[in-house]
Amino acid sequence: MMQHAVVLAAALVVGMPALAQQQLHGEPGVTVDDLVAIARRMSPDLQVAALEAEAAAARIDGAGSLPDPKLQVTIDDWMRNEPGYLPRADWYRATKKLTVSQELPFWGKRDLRREIAEANAREASMMRLQVENELIAKVKAAHAQYHAAHLAGDLARNLRDRLDTLAKLTRTRYAQGTGKQQDATRAEVEKAMLEAEIARTDGERLRAKAAINRLLARPAEAPLAETPSPRLVPPVEALNLAALTDRAQTQNPEVLAEVAAIEGSDKSAKLAEKSWYPDFEVGFGAFRQEERFAGYEAMVRFNIPLQWGLRKSEIGEAKAMASAARARREARALKLGNQVADAWIALKTARKVEQVLRDSQLPQAEIGFRAAARSYELGRTELVDVIMTEQQLWKAHIDLIKTVFEQQIQLAELERLVAGEL
Repeated sequence: MMQHAVVLAAALVVGMPALAQQQLHGEPGVTVDDLVAIARRMSPDLQVAALEAEAAAARIDGAGSLPDPKLQVTIDDWMRNEPGYLPRADWYRATKKLTVSQELPFWGKRDLRREIAEANAREASMMRLQVENELIAKVKAAHAQYHAAHLAGDLARNLRDRLDTLAKLTRTRYAQGTGKQQDATRAEVEKAMLEAEIARTDGERLRAKAAINRLLARPAEAPLAETPSPRLVPPVEALNLAALTDRAQTQNPEVLAEVAAIEGSDKSAKLAEKSWYPDFEVGFGAFRQEERFAGYEAMVRFNIPLQWGLRKSEIGEAKAMASAARARREARALKLGNQVADAWIALKTARKVEQVLRDSQLPQAEIGFRAAARSYELGRTELVDVIMTEQQLWKAHIDLIKTVFEQQIQLAELERLVAGEL
């Protein structure tokens, strides 16, 4: 909606730019860093990701451990001395054995299992960082929307206050016979449309507030600073596209998680290939006969890897998973580079648009409105001409707010992609 009430020239030309400039540079209030700190402490999603990473880290020690040893007790040489199915031998004549055995994987398998668990733990840790990274980006974007809604609402209220003065002027001129009834009516219509615009911006502000509180795991109506402080956007000249792309490829948690997944898949393929080598079980025991020590015994047992189809299937699956992990990494790298370039171009474009608005469009709109308002005061022009120039001035201010909001969004996107502040 671009049709709003008209205001007196001197009041609007001086008041609106000053208010916009003040709001765009921020006022004391809760900063993005404050909100991010709360989100890190309170976010349920981040807590879940942290617990999953902790669970993955806890599996490392167990992955490289040997299985529990086995204790076996046997009784042999039970003799029958009368008919029946149960042994009837004297306990004295039975041979009693006590054996302790331990399963031993083939050399290298335990190390590979531990390395797989370590890779999985690194992947889980990177995914926790990715959840945190996404959370921070959402908080920054919601804060920017909250700030933009405040800017638009404050400008609309500033315009409404000045509209009351204009409405009184049109009514006075009509009562004195120097004005037209339609001018007074048009002023009231514009004032009503402005009230609707204020209601819309208030709704946007409340939605942005609810979005922030949702990210902070708080009730939607929880209080926030009414004068949010915007983030400082660094000059585009200081943001080198090649450096940003390289930083994203080496620091983005999702990419690092893919690297850990590749390492784990490679280790899994090596472990599958080692399934051709047998695992062992060794044991040592002692036995008694006729209630006296009779000697020791030792045992070695190993499995025979004869199921060729099973092992070929496991090895093929593991190698395919490793290839898929590399393909995902390459696809992610390509997508990440495109996303960095898109955000960088959008930020650069928004900065240029802001410069044009500040240096050219806004000053020209202010001059045009000043001239039209002055002519209306002197009775040389119609109210509709003043309204048209006012709408142009209002649109320029709204466009300025939008382009500042766009810069905040693209800055948050770049920081999400590079996983750090710029």
